Formats: sequence, structure tokens, C-alpha cells
Amino acid sequence: TVTWAIGHLVELKEPEEYRPEWKKWDLATLPIIPGQFEYKVSKDKAKQFQTVKKLLKEADEIIIATDPAREGENIARLLILMAGCSKKRIKRFWTSSLTENAIRKGFAELKDGKETIHLFHEAQARQIADWLVGMNASRLYTLLLQQKGIRDVFSVGRVQTPVLKLIYDRQKEIEQFRPEPFYELEGQFTVKNGTYRG
Repeated sequence: TVTWAIGHLVELKEPEEYRPEWKKWDLATLPIIPGQFEYKVSKDKAKQFQTVKKLLKEADEIIIATDPAREGENIARLLILMAGCSKKRIKRFWTSSLTENAIRKGFAELKDGKETIHLFHEAQARQIADWLVGMNASRLYTLLLQQKGIRDVFSVGRVQTPVLKLIYDRQKEIEQFRPEPFYELEGQFTVKNGTYRG
């Protein structure tokens, strides 16, 4: 049986799903750090999740064939976890090529699921870091700027903010660029076989 995940069917819960007082943006509630992070099924993907869950429950063995990287591992493992099937035998199909030969080879050389579980742990660490920075820093900057009269919401992210700063810095360099004359020295060189300009 083959099924698909249509991206992330499972996501981290929102702050207010841990504690109702975390719904309101308030400096007094920061930082928001749940005692244990919990996941939920994405509302708009609940139907597909139920389909996948049913198939996982029926399976004797699970073969993960998502993208061969940590995010693919994360998508599959969270589905398996939320379906209550983590104790089942798991194999890993590992190829990024969709040619017939590569697919046949991938199925002939399935990895034991234990060989790739570290990718799931890496992805969870990244996902939780993104959540912590995003939820806390976005609220902090927004609330502090609102105290100065700026009525907007400011999204801060672990990756998006440094990248935005790099783009900003590059734009400033372009705007402040002033052409300057430069010179190249040329000389006439004499060698055994003659002369040349260099």
C-alpha cells in the first residue's frame, strides 16, 4: 500500500494550546517555553491524516519513502508517532532519483529505520528552535515597538531575520556605492626569447 503526506500533516501546537494565558501577547508572559512540546494534526489536512493513520495501523511494516533528508524524515516520523505506530518495524527507502533503476535499487537496499532516526531528532531540534525564536522574539519585538507607537506585527525568525539583514546590508552597499578610479600598471619585460608587455 502506498500513500502520501501532502507536506506537513503534523505541526507543533500553538502557545494557547498549552496555556490559555499565552494567547494574549503580553511581555509578562515571555518567554513562552512549554514544559514539553506537543504536536497536533493540521486542521486543513485532517482528512489525509486519517487516511494515512488507518493504513499505518493496518501495516505490519512501514517503509518511509519521503525526501531523503531530515525534513522528509520529520514528516514521516511525526505521522507514525501521531498514528500510534512508532513500535512497528520501520524501513527507510533512500533515493532522490525517480528513475526506474534508482527506485528498484532503493527498494532492494532498504535501510533499517534506526539508521535514519537521528535525522528526525535533528529536524525536531530545528523545528522547536524555530518555534521558540519565532513565538518569543516576534512577540517581544512587536510589543516593544508598539510601546514606541508602531502599530504593526513584526515577524522574527531564526533564519528569516538574519537573511533579511544580509539582504538589507547588501542593498545599503549598492545604494552607497561610489565608483572610484583604479589603475593597472603595465611594464615592458625583456626575457631570453624577446620582450612582452605585462
